[in-house]
Amino acid sequence: MINSDKLNVSLEHHLLEKLTPLVGILPADLSDELAPCLALEKTAVATPVVPYDVIQKVSKWSRTPEGTEALLKCSPPLDPQSYTMVSLLAGTTTSPEKHFPPYIAKDPEEDRRRAANDRKAVSTVVNAVLSVAGTGVATWFAGGHTGMRIEWRALLAVCAALLVAFAEIILYMIWDSRRSKVSEPPRKRRVLVKHKKDIAEKGDPTEISPQASSTGIEDTSLRHRTLVTTDASDH
Repeated sequence: MINSDKLNVSLEHHLLEKLTPLVGILPADLSDELAPCLALEKTAVATPVVPYDVIQKVSKWSRTPEGTEALLKCSPPLDPQSYTMVSLLAGTTTSPEKHFPPYIAKDPEEDRRRAANDRKAVSTVVNAVLSVAGTGVATWFAGGHTGMRIEWRALLAVCAALLVAFAEIILYMIWDSRRSKVSEPPRKRRVLVKHKKDIAEKGDPTEISPQASSTGIEDTSLRHRTLVTTDASDH
C-alpha cells in the first residue's frame, strides 16, 4: 500500500520499463515494496504513483557492488547509470494525486520597491568605496608635489582615506535609518467602541452637561442675591 502522507512520484512509462526487470533481482524486502507499486499501472488508477523512498532505495542499491554486478548479469545487461536519481526522476511529477494550495503571488509593487532599494544600497556602497580609493590616490599624488617623503605621503593618504571612509559610514547609517522608517507601514490606530448598554448605565464621559461646569451658577438663591446686589449698586 502506498502511503499518501509521504512524497510520491508519478509512474511514467520510461520509469516502469526501468523498474519492471528489477523485481526478480532486487533484495527480497525491496522487491516486496516495489512489486505492489508496479501492479498499480495495470489497475484503473488514474495516475499510478510510486513512493519516492522506494526510488531512492533502488538508486542506492544500483550503486553498490552487489547491485552493479546483478544488473550486468541480466539478459540483456542493464546499465547501472540508468538507475541514478536523475535518470529515474526525469519526466516524472511529484505527488500528482495531491492538491497543493494555489500559489499566491506577492505584491509586484512591493517587489519593485525592494529591488529599487537594493540597487540604491549597492550603488551607495560602490560610490563610497570609489570615494575612499579616490581620496587616498589623490592625496598620495598631491603629497608628491610638496616634496614629502614616501612614508609621510603614505601616512597622509591612509589618514585621508580613513577620514572619508568614516564619513561615508556615518552617511550610510543615516540614509539606511531613514529608509527603514519610510518603508515601515503606518500603524493603525485602535478605536475603542463602547457598548450601548454600558454607555446607558455608566454614562458617556465625553458628553458633559453644561450644569457640570465649575463656572455655571446652579443655585437659584445665589443667582437671586447676585441680581439684587447688582441692582442696588446701579441705584
